[in-house]
Amino acid sequence: MNPDPITQIKLFENLLKKKIPFVFIRFSDGETEILKNRPLIISSEKILFRGKKYKNIYPKHDYKNFDPIKNQKLRLDLIQSAKHKSNNYFKGIPTSHNDAKDDRDFMLELNKGLDECITFADLLMNSNYYFFRTKIVNQFKNFKNITLIANHNSKPNKFLSNANFIKVPDNFFSNYQKTFKGITKELEKIPEDSLILCSASSLSNIIGYHISKLDSKRFIFIDIGSSMNDYLGLKTNVRTYHLLENAKGLKMFIYKIIYKLSKNYTIRW
Repeated sequence: MNPDPITQIKLFENLLKKKIPFVFIRFSDGETEILKNRPLIISSEKILFRGKKYKNIYPKHDYKNFDPIKNQKLRLDLIQSAKHKSNNYFKGIPTSHNDAKDDRDFMLELNKGLDECITFADLLMNSNYYFFRTKIVNQFKNFKNITLIANHNSKPNKFLSNANFIKVPDNFFSNYQKTFKGITKELEKIPEDSLILCSASSLSNIIGYHISKLDSKRFIFIDIGSSMNDYLGLKTNVRTYHLLENAKGLKMFIYKIIYKLSKNYTIRW
């Protein structure tokens, strides 16, 4: 049977309630481009994606530049994170509501088929976003020890203001190995039973893999992407689903309704 987004996010809620260690990483279209060894650029001048150029719409902390020649070590580690299998090691992949059936099938082929730990890249977003922001985030607040891995420009607030903050530099692709080594060294210092929330692009996948491989019974690790940008003091109008939480004024409210009626809103396999 195909995964069900509601069942799977409720599974995460249950694991959090019981503080059972697990890892959740996400492979978006950017990660699949890297896995396929295609150039990927998000800069102030342009976006280069799937061989086409677009005008940039993303803030500086989202900038990245994957060069298939210079960044092979990152790609090889990302491949390992995509293929790795372990108990409670959950991998989110693009699916049909993202118009990404080709990427979905590519990820399934890489994993030699569907298993119980393959889920949706958008599991915490879109039609699951309200559940995530209420039920799941409320579970986060119950953890005494929280570590946040995010862009150095983040300004954690609310319950994350007291979190252990590991900073990720801009466009870490150019200095990947040094950045990864520094973060893993910091992770050695944090106590067992910690909750690790990570918003670090493709680095999130590799850190999650590292934790599953070496410390799978110590931590809960969740790739939150941009789903908690407001808690990080970052822009909250970058992704369409941000409308569900931050729509203000009549115009934005109309956009919110249009989005909820769109084919991309409901998470589908």
